[in-house]
Amino acid sequence: MLNKLQVHWICRPRNNKGMTFVEILVVLTIIAGIAALGITKYMSQLDKAKVKQAKILITRIAEAFDTFYLDCSFYPSSEEGFEALVLPPERCESWGPDPYLKNGKIPKDPWKNDFIYRYDPSINKYEVISLGKGGVEGGEGVATDISSKDI
Repeated sequence: MLNKLQVHWICRPRNNKGMTFVEILVVLTIIAGIAALGITKYMSQLDKAKVKQAKILITRIAEAFDTFYLDCSFYPSSEEGFEALVLPPERCESWGPDPYLKNGKIPKDPWKNDFIYRYDPSINKYEVISLGKGGVEGGEGVATDISSKDI
């Protein structure tokens, strides 16, 4: 036979309308874990996209230097660099008539760093370089230098 306390416990209506603090913490922890994985994956894809964008920009700049060469019969020196694509150097009479770079502006790499131009007159070759995410020479992964020689 059930006593009064047992009857009250069995017949008492349950209030399951809310969640306990522990349940809320568990759900928030799971959501935070999923978000962290998603953000990591997103950042990885963003870095890969910036590397691809840098390669495209380097290719466009290299095309501008090649067009400059067709018009002027020489590549700009390392000192003249990108400026020769925007403003006519004195030693080129058939420059332009428009700048070789879009809008007459020297672009920055996807990490907002300046591209580097190096010309070797002994072999008549140039190189356009982005220092990558690191912004300094060398590095690994997305911080690796990206060169027109490698594209």
